[in-house]
Amino acid sequence: MDPESFEKAKKLCKGPLGAEMCKFPLRFAKAALIGIRPIDDSPNLCNGTVSLVDFGNGPKAITCFHVLAEYKKRKAENKNTIFQIGNVEVDVLNNIIDEDENLDLAIINLKAEDVSAITNGDVIGSCFYQPTSWPPGEVKKGDSLAFGGFPGLMRELESKNEVVFRSWSSGASLVEAVNDDYIVCQFERVHWVKPDGMEAKGEDLHDLGGLSGAPVFIWRNVHYEFVGIVYQFSSEYDLMRIRPTKFIRTDGTIDRM
Repeated sequence: MDPESFEKAKKLCKGPLGAEMCKFPLRFAKAALIGIRPIDDSPNLCNGTVSLVDFGNGPKAITCFHVLAEYKKRKAENKNTIFQIGNVEVDVLNNIIDEDENLDLAIINLKAEDVSAITNGDVIGSCFYQPTSWPPGEVKKGDSLAFGGFPGLMRELESKNEVVFRSWSSGASLVEAVNDDYIVCQFERVHWVKPDGMEAKGEDLHDLGGLSGAPVFIWRNVHYEFVGIVYQFSSEYDLMRIRPTKFIRTDGTIDRM
């Protein structure tokens, strides 16, 4: 990009457009808490992120296989371990539609009575993404992606049984590499721009554990397309790895190719 175009893009990102780009993915993201009551910020507590989606046949939560595997491990060690999406305890083990360790994906069916409670509250996690068509189009090197979730290092214990999950998002992260089964974004922190009016949180955060399961979107001229799920972050190289959502069928099962 030439210097003039680069400065123009930075100016746009600092304004209302940049703010909306950062906020959009968080509308469909919710923190997934794994812990034992009474909840405290001890080794008993960890978290991931879930993406909220409805393909037209009921609400679903998508996260990573390793997030669910951690819950299963802890549940086997202590039967009182809970899995909570937002403020709602969910019986995920009896509502798994499909999961795959190699693709690091897990899809969970949500009961109708839980949906309103999960989405109740502020704008973050208030909606289920409903695609106009499926699967999404291909992502290419040089594209910009938007994503958002809940890093564990940003959660705050307000009191016993009260944990606040601070969100972290990017409105335009450059795609560095694309493979058939993964997408890589390279963080170029020197070029980051904070939209005016938005609180700066976690700009220097290099450990993004807890973001696994976060939704990833691309702008397609007239709408956002749900193209990926965050599944891994390399703090050493500032590389984010994303699993394409094309592997997920509309019924929630996984296409293992």
